[in-house]
Amino acid sequence: MRLSEVKLELLAPAGKWEALEAVIRAGADAVYVGGKRFNMRLHRKDYNFDNEGLTRAVDFAHARGKKLYVTVNSLLCPREVEELPSYLEFLESIGVDAIIIQDLAVISVVKELGLALPLHASTMMNVHNVEMAKELAGLGISRVITSRDITLTQVKEIHEKTGMKVEYFVHGDMCVSQSGLCYSSGILFGKSANRGECMKPCRWNYTLVENSLNESPVELSSGHFLAIKDICLLNYLPEIVHAGFSSLKIEGRMRHAEFLKEIVSVYRQAIDSYLSSPFTYYAQMESFDRLYSQRVREFSTCSAFCTPSASAFDYGGTREPLFLSKAAREEKLSIEDMWINPFECNLKGNGEAYSKKTLAVKVGSLGAVKKALGRGADWVYLSGEVSPMRGQGWTLQSIKEASSMAHKTGKKLAVCTPRITPGKELMEVEWLLENARALGIDAVLVHNLGAMRLAREWGIPIIADYSFNVTNPRSAQLLQELGATRVTASLELSYWELHGLAEESNVSMECLVHGPIVGMVLEHCLPSLIMGRNSGKEVCCLQCRKNSYALKDEVGEVRPIEVDQHCRNYIFLSKDLCVLPYLNSFLKSKVEVLRIEAQYYTDDAVDLVTEAYRWRIDYLANNPHDADPLLKGYWEFFLELFPRGLGLGGYKEGTSKSLNTLEVMRSLAHAE
Repeated sequence: MRLSEVKLELLAPAGKWEALEAVIRAGADAVYVGGKRFNMRLHRKDYNFDNEGLTRAVDFAHARGKKLYVTVNSLLCPREVEELPSYLEFLESIGVDAIIIQDLAVISVVKELGLALPLHASTMMNVHNVEMAKELAGLGISRVITSRDITLTQVKEIHEKTGMKVEYFVHGDMCVSQSGLCYSSGILFGKSANRGECMKPCRWNYTLVENSLNESPVELSSGHFLAIKDICLLNYLPEIVHAGFSSLKIEGRMRHAEFLKEIVSVYRQAIDSYLSSPFTYYAQMESFDRLYSQRVREFSTCSAFCTPSASAFDYGGTREPLFLSKAAREEKLSIEDMWINPFECNLKGNGEAYSKKTLAVKVGSLGAVKKALGRGADWVYLSGEVSPMRGQGWTLQSIKEASSMAHKTGKKLAVCTPRITPGKELMEVEWLLENARALGIDAVLVHNLGAMRLAREWGIPIIADYSFNVTNPRSAQLLQELGATRVTASLELSYWELHGLAEESNVSMECLVHGPIVGMVLEHCLPSLIMGRNSGKEVCCLQCRKNSYALKDEVGEVRPIEVDQHCRNYIFLSKDLCVLPYLNSFLKSKVEVLRIEAQYYTDDAVDLVTEAYRWRIDYLANNPHDADPLLKGYWEFFLELFPRGLGLGGYKEGTSKSLNTLEVMRSLAHAE
């Protein structure tokens, strides 16, 4: 496209009326706001717009030739989905120009109601490859707000190969974790980053430690290692224009009017200056100084041009404006906890009957495949992320051997795609799918819509993993319509929310019952940045291949770091999930598949864990009224086998504040 034909929207935030007026008068082409429900900025009750305010906002914007978008971008619990139709009909009636969404249920409801509301995919949907954008276009999405972790070059590829309008953050607060894949706040505090209540454990001070399983791990360096700086791309406006964006987005719905007015004014002036005379354009020092003088944090370009380097982080935490939480201990199960089931109650329609469940085990080696099958796993999943430190990785030969082992015993085998699959990595996934089909693999566990689209094209049965963040039956149903034969429930559901989801869903449901839980997924390599002060995409000494590392917080909780084949980091919670003593409650639910995440376990650990869960599932199904004679022995073995400790993840509390645990329990219990 010629520069003379470029139409570039400057999109500004507003959390209050005075901010709305300020950004429009400063030159914003469009404004995004949130209502009092269903949106991702709910920390402050004095922010966001009630229905009357939204009506006024639309009228104010349209009278000045501007657009107004409304965020409906929170993950939704079932009751919120029930309340959604009237709100969406209201938004259409007042003429909002689009809604920004995260939960797939919103797409389903919009279609069912026959609404003409334009839909924009939130950055929380983590759109990072062409196939994801194509899938969303097929669902009626007209614009994608791309992942914050991909480069301008990758964004340009999405635009050019799909023709979709793309939006990109150019200024403001950033998240260190991949969008939609941060569960730390939700599980630690019951306040989900996917529901607008993040308590920002990424801003804490940590110590990088070596050999995290030792009683006294070696401390290497301390700092705010996850405290990413704010993005500022003002000085790179030509590169942004040529990337093919439709909209440049400024973050800051919780910022005051004067702060936002200055940012919008500076970007407005720069955009107009470049498009009116690109041949003579250059970055203005005075304009940058205006932004820099009122900055909240220091600035960086984050992921716009390459994987973030150490310079993208404020290790000293010197300009962190607000710490929403302090380091907190995760609840640790003890020997006494096996006698007290926090999930036990009289469940509607089930009485004391237990149903026998399918047991799936995710593994990282052929030895673990053999152990899992030998101890009674019905499904074995071959992990998608490779662990170079452990020498893991699935070749065609090893996949073939694993398939032969499973099928000879009458069991099933699935291959897993990685969680993040941009560009060339999606091509690697297609290679995997092509060979998986040739080898007769029974299914593929996918983590994003792009991988799901490819699996559907190759005709392989699909299992949707927990990274789809399914919290309500409508989302599960839409994934089923897209080809999923089974859907894994969100990690942030309480047991009661999980039970209700399985009860109301028509698609087969799966949940995690044991294993390490990933709290954050990082695009960059922490050991490389901290120890070598460089990026994993630069010449690197591969520090992460020499030792195992972890982050220790200020109360002593140690969170292991795993590094994959693409140098991404996975920061785990300090305690492994374990529901073994409470498995009877899960057997009362309509969840069909229980999964053990054992990718990073030794073969011997896989052997014991699989044996314990298989035994207890079978015993309870056949002896619902008897005490399990082996539970105490298994529980003692578990407490010894997992020195970091065992916990319940999100199952005890959950993150939905719209339905509290007592209400859910009452809805599931026998009617009096």
